[in-house]
Amino acid sequence: MIRTTSIPVILVGALLTAPLPVLAGDDEHDLGLVSWMGRLQYYTHKLGLSVDAGNKPLVAYYIHEVEEVIEKIEDIDDADGVPIGKLVKEILVPSFESLEAAFESGDEARVGADYNGLLGACNQCHEKANRPYLIVERRHDNPYMQRFKASRAAVESASE
Repeated sequence: MIRTTSIPVILVGALLTAPLPVLAGDDEHDLGLVSWMGRLQYYTHKLGLSVDAGNKPLVAYYIHEVEEVIEKIEDIDDADGVPIGKLVKEILVPSFESLEAAFESGDEARVGADYNGLLGACNQCHEKANRPYLIVERRHDNPYMQRFKASRAAVESASE
């Protein structure tokens, strides 16, 4: 007897095993501004979902990931005549550092407010870069196959 696999099963398998284009590449290769911005959006959204869930270990993880991406974007001197690195250092970095300090202080209300401030800084950067049509907004829906609410064990170890 010959077994056949249905097309939907094959497609789901391909989707689950294929890397996201945004995450392709490594730190040794220049991914270009659009790819780095895609990574920033990806990690920043997951950071927001972690904040929403009150999952401090996951918030710490995504703060670190966002910071790494910001550092890579800071290294981009110019893209299409726009001083990307300069704008990021002037607008995005102070907002991110405020979020990071809020997290380290343990002030959850301030973390939420500073997360919103980070998104606002993204929009300010887009305005200054003459890209006002690139509007970032906070989303609370979870398109990922990931649970953001911490397990009891993770919450207990983070509070120690």
